[in-house]
Amino acid sequence: MNLLHHADIGFALTAVLINGAFTVLVLTRTSLTTVYITFLLNCVAAMIWNFGDFMVFATANQFWFYFSLIGTGMLPAAMFHFVNALARPAKNRAWIIVSYVSCVPFTLSSPVALVNAGVRSFVDSPLWNELFLVVLCSAFTAGVLILATGIKNSKSESEKSRLRYILIAACIAVGSGMTDLLQIFRLPVPPLGHLGSVIYSSVLAISVFKHRTEYDLLAEMRTKLDMLNELAAGIAHELRTPLSSIRGAAKLLSDRSAGLSTETGREYLNLISEEVARLDQILTNYRCLVRPVTIQREQVDINRVLEKTVNLMLMNEGSPRIELNLSSELPVCESDPNTLRQIFINLIKNAYEACGPEGTLHISTEYVHPSVTITFTDTGNGVPPEILPRIFEPFVSTKADGMGLGLAICRRLVDLNGGTIEAENRKTGASFTIHLPAAEKSLTAAGR
Repeated sequence: MNLLHHADIGFALTAVLINGAFTVLVLTRTSLTTVYITFLLNCVAAMIWNFGDFMVFATANQFWFYFSLIGTGMLPAAMFHFVNALARPAKNRAWIIVSYVSCVPFTLSSPVALVNAGVRSFVDSPLWNELFLVVLCSAFTAGVLILATGIKNSKSESEKSRLRYILIAACIAVGSGMTDLLQIFRLPVPPLGHLGSVIYSSVLAISVFKHRTEYDLLAEMRTKLDMLNELAAGIAHELRTPLSSIRGAAKLLSDRSAGLSTETGREYLNLISEEVARLDQILTNYRCLVRPVTIQREQVDINRVLEKTVNLMLMNEGSPRIELNLSSELPVCESDPNTLRQIFINLIKNAYEACGPEGTLHISTEYVHPSVTITFTDTGNGVPPEILPRIFEPFVSTKADGMGLGLAICRRLVDLNGGTIEAENRKTGASFTIHLPAAEKSLTAAGR
């Protein structure tokens, strides 16, 4: 047992040196983007933990024991953050904050224990370890699910390889770390945490530096996209003011020239107004696509929203003949009626552009457990087969003068409402189908 203890302490010192070397490499040889910074946090946490344990053995000073627990408390959050940065950089940032907040009591209680007897009693008790096990297992389970989903959904072998490395490292880290924590239950398990720290850090480093070129490329692309979005959003904002002025001036001139004989001049003014309105709609669509959209969910009768939207569209020019076939057996949906109305308006406008005022748009609803299905089918020429798979991507359009933002906005708004949208060609034209989840309370009340 004494030899095992000496070996474990040797692994602790090895882990300090290895993670120190990785820290230097990250600071001097990388672009310090999110993936590298979160890897750096893992290295620092591992160094604090391993160095503290080594110094406890070397000096028998309890200060180093509490020092080591600072690194221990940091590790679950640092690892979970690394997984998110790698697997889904733009999603669920709130859970990253939750993971750090969950680890704060463990990280801060350790140094406070040096000066406060009450906190020291908590840190020295099995309760500290038991609570830490809960946080560790929660972060590990969430991380494994994220990685497994990423591996399953990825179409790139390179990305799958990157995620597999992280999954292996996480399993090694938690498996070996558990052997140390299980000592409080006096189970006959050798403490392998420091050995696992050496292996875990090495596997993470292999993943990071082996795929360094890809990480740098992805980081560069994300930075450029963020900059472009900010630039374009700023331009859109600045353009709105002069457009409003031009539209207002054109309307005033048009009104004042109503009694004059310059019919051609009035036509030009009307053309200016129409083009300004078109530009304003383009800017509105773009802002909807790139800016956050607030969703106000409530119980919505889809048929009622459709009827109101259709009646509104029929009052204006730019609508085909519309035939409604609405099911009377629909449950309500937990959705945002304003965004649904915008989706329906966009699809009706698209149908008008596809089949003209003489064409017909068929709108139907039905309930297919567990979703409410809304289908828009027009009598146009359909979507070209080469464009159909990409029809919901931004800037993809079937029209020569189209911006290709309407359907991209539809998909985004449908996603925010928890649904899906799909497109297909039929004999009569193009068909767009929306699936929205029915409200659970509605289903229960209906006995479905």
